[in-house]
Amino acid sequence: MGKYAIVFDAGTGAGRCNLFDVTGKLVFYAYQEWGYFNDKTADEKEAMLFDAERFRKILFSLCHKVMEQAGVSADDIAAVSATSQREGMVWLDSSGKEIYAAPSVDLRGVTVVESLLEKETLIKQITGLPVSGMFGASRLLWYKHFNERVYEKLDTVLMISDWICYLLCGNRVSEPSIASSSQMFDIREKKWSDELAKMLGIRSDIFPEISAFGKQAGVVSKEAAIETGLREGTPVICGAADSQAGLVGMNVLEDKMIAAVAGTTTPVMRVLDRCDINKGVFTNCHGLSGLWLHEGNAGITGLALRWVKENFHAEYEKMTEEALTVRPGCDGMRCFLGHEIAGRRSATSYSGFVFPTPWILDKYKSGHFYRAVYEANCYAVRANLEAVKAECGRPLYVCGGQSTSGFYNSILADICERPVITQKEREITGLGIAMGAFAGTGIFKNIREAAQVMSAVGEIYEPGHDYHEHYEEWVNQY
Repeated sequence: MGKYAIVFDAGTGAGRCNLFDVTGKLVFYAYQEWGYFNDKTADEKEAMLFDAERFRKILFSLCHKVMEQAGVSADDIAAVSATSQREGMVWLDSSGKEIYAAPSVDLRGVTVVESLLEKETLIKQITGLPVSGMFGASRLLWYKHFNERVYEKLDTVLMISDWICYLLCGNRVSEPSIASSSQMFDIREKKWSDELAKMLGIRSDIFPEISAFGKQAGVVSKEAAIETGLREGTPVICGAADSQAGLVGMNVLEDKMIAAVAGTTTPVMRVLDRCDINKGVFTNCHGLSGLWLHEGNAGITGLALRWVKENFHAEYEKMTEEALTVRPGCDGMRCFLGHEIAGRRSATSYSGFVFPTPWILDKYKSGHFYRAVYEANCYAVRANLEAVKAECGRPLYVCGGQSTSGFYNSILADICERPVITQKEREITGLGIAMGAFAGTGIFKNIREAAQVMSAVGEIYEPGHDYHEHYEEWVNQY
């Protein structure tokens, strides 16, 4: 049996292909940035699509590259699986051709949101999600009302990770954690909601079979084998949503455990051992059966950090160096750059950097701006921990690009007043999917066993500074 797993990851800004071994080591990876375009057939400026054919070619060419560069043969691959950004969808017609392919940022559904508001209480009780233009329910309604030509051709609704598995094996299946981001999924019963489809007047025959993360969906087809370099017949294992895969990769698999995926945005999640719909936060399916999540999101934290970096023409190392010269609290300076608190609306429509008055121009240097954005990213995490009712002092597991910064992690521990546990592996989402892939082929008896073997804790950061007053000032200004 092969000793490696191939994991495809269709992220927001790039496609990735990761190669993991059974110990949890990332042997090799490759990625290529990609982007989206406006749907010119729609009037909405936020109606976004992607080129499905181009994305397929990118992902499959990355697979060739990874195996070639790693010196691994197709016979060495035990299984292949996939993960993706949530909310993104690909729809197929009866022949299997893509008729709609869109990322999570396709917000055309905003047009029909008003018609859903009177049904919001019931929609949330079924799906765990509030009415929003970004979810599949509103997108389906938009096409039904404004593009009947596509809607009438629609045969199967797939989430993006489902679609990747379909490209590999030809079978149309979905999985609860990614399906729960569609807002057409009953998260208690873990099945597509016929009740919701009937209530919204949407066809109920367009949703695929539900399988579990770590279960085999099929085998690599002859056509996919040629394109990817994989062996025909290699097991294709059902993947999971990217944030939930991150929890699996960190071994966050028990009730009340908390985690943050500090990437482009920062989902903040608390694990539940029962489905408990919370009015103020999202309720989703975990990657593992029998678990759910309460989830907030700190907003575009990674983008905010990158925006400051690019506009100050600085590197992250320089930003940290200068930020360390500034006292905690930034001498009263505050940052608000797209930060979010679950269940709350910002008191102002403005955002940016806020200074105390009266203020002295030459008192504030570039280091203040750098420290302010790091602190704001962490303030928003703490506010969302409170929104999901995380227990005081319980360790916060963290992964994602921001967590590679010791400076960020130390501030996070201080502001959240709890230990912050990092991970040795950076590609933690892919690692979680690899655990499911190996479990699905019998190398491990289940995903929990795979996580025990493959997950590895990195450095642990303990609180060292008192930020309570600074946090209260920030959250009260929000």
